[in-house]
Amino acid sequence: MKLYGGIAKKLGRAAAAVACALAVALAAPAAAIATDVAAPLQASVDGEELANPTAAPETNTPAAFLVDRDNGQVLLAKDADSRRFPASTTKIMTALLVLEHASLDDVVTVQADDFSQLSEDSMMSGLKADEQITVKDLLACLLLPSGNDAAYVLARHVGGTWQGFVDLMNQKAVELGCKDTHFANPCGLHDDDHYTTARDLCRIFEAALEEPTFCEIAGSATWELPATNQNPARELETTDFLIDPASDAYAGGLVTAGKTGYTLEGGKCLVASAQKDGRHLAAVTLGGANDAGYGEPTSNFYGMRDLINWGFDAWENTTVVADGDELGCVAVRLSEDGTSVGAVADGGITAFVPTGLTLDDLTITADLPDGLTAPVKKGDPLGQASVSYEGRELGTVALAAGTSLAWSPALFVRDWLSVPANLAIVVGAAVAVVALIVLIVAFIRRRKSAASGKQPKRAASGKHFKS
Repeated sequence: MKLYGGIAKKLGRAAAAVACALAVALAAPAAAIATDVAAPLQASVDGEELANPTAAPETNTPAAFLVDRDNGQVLLAKDADSRRFPASTTKIMTALLVLEHASLDDVVTVQADDFSQLSEDSMMSGLKADEQITVKDLLACLLLPSGNDAAYVLARHVGGTWQGFVDLMNQKAVELGCKDTHFANPCGLHDDDHYTTARDLCRIFEAALEEPTFCEIAGSATWELPATNQNPARELETTDFLIDPASDAYAGGLVTAGKTGYTLEGGKCLVASAQKDGRHLAAVTLGGANDAGYGEPTSNFYGMRDLINWGFDAWENTTVVADGDELGCVAVRLSEDGTSVGAVADGGITAFVPTGLTLDDLTITADLPDGLTAPVKKGDPLGQASVSYEGRELGTVALAAGTSLAWSPALFVRDWLSVPANLAIVVGAAVAVVALIVLIVAFIRRRKSAASGKQPKRAASGKHFKS
């Protein structure tokens, strides 16, 4: 009896061990895909402007364009692709080509024919026929007082003729990707076939900003011209009130380069670059009103200053998702430590966004398992999350379990028995065990009786009579 009882106990322990091992296997958590942090997507000068809850200021012009030069994000595009007359902002392209094709130390002799296309009321820098002057000083005459005379002198020097130079201007516009730009002269005097757009002009301006000499001259309030064979030494003054510290429209030193323009047909035009706290902007406004007296800043200067300040204040390059931020959660079974685990960022996402943006402002799409079974360890990979703002993808980040949850054997047994089929198996197994025990007990009793030597009683086989 003890022999068979020991065998039964060993069988029971073995069955329990098998069941436990099966339970552990069933309890293993599902694996998830881990992904590295992706760089934020960036727009280009050709892209659409980004959404910002802080409205842009009024530029006081019908067309405007603002771009962050560090990442190419378009911050404002106001009728930016309509053809408009650029007036003297044309001289940005003139300066760019001169810097690419001429030496700054070249000495150029002014010719009387250089003035043949200019009227008496044309903007002039005071050049005289037969005057000998360097290319660099001619560029100062071109950009600060916006001298049309300097434009034609430089055009002839580089292009052979001013007409040949205009051909170079149009070729360069195509090379830069300008889609709605055509030049008819090197200075910006009105011509119906002389036009650009705010977006195209910004593209030309950004190319010019790559030239240090352009930034040096176009960012100066004044320029000292040395004496020449025809003129005494003199000081040139800029027409850009944003750069002039004495002006009411002075931008406080933010503007690093700029160019003005005005014709009756083109209105007040203005181009400016600005720098603050390591960030760089470029802006264009076209078609402004001539609404101030001579020598006073018109409203487009104030509009440009407000636009630049908005570009710096309303936007920032910042961490929108930090390492450890919870971006979702996953349900967890069979743990007494909790019923879910937080899915936290395993890394971070940095993006160019409106200032003050929070996680609540973002759209987070998490790719996570439908559920997990304990045990779960802190740091276990869970999946990944895509983060966007106003439909613009900012990046993706891997997700991991934010805490650990241990496996509960009691909850496992309860959960397993809650399945009808599993309960039926247990009942059936119990019945089989009881039956087996009954059979074993009966068998043992028979063997025990046989071993004791007792014979069973037998019935009489016939009748007995007296004699």
